[in-house]
Amino acid sequence: MQRPAARAFLVYNAWRLGVFIACAVLLALAGLRGFVLLAAALLVSGVLSYFLLDRQRRALAEALGNAVDRGRRRMAERAEREDAYVDEMRSRDGEITRVDR
Repeated sequence: MQRPAARAFLVYNAWRLGVFIACAVLLALAGLRGFVLLAAALLVSGVLSYFLLDRQRRALAEALGNAVDRGRRRMAERAEREDAYVDEMRSRDGEITRVDR
């Protein structure tokens, strides 16, 4: 992962964790305990995060999309170089032999 994508990933997940912990603390103060506390905190923090962390989520999506695009571009460039190499070998010998690989 490139640096911007990693940073966006860490920022978004740190905020998600912070929202979850805040919800868990508030729900614990309200009297919830155990599994019910964790389930309620997860549900409430998920809904809040959807609205509160929209900017961070969009930044993460854009950074990951850019990283995927860079990877696809590199893969296409490698495929083009490989195709050019194979075409050169075919034009030189007519067939690709085991030695050419």
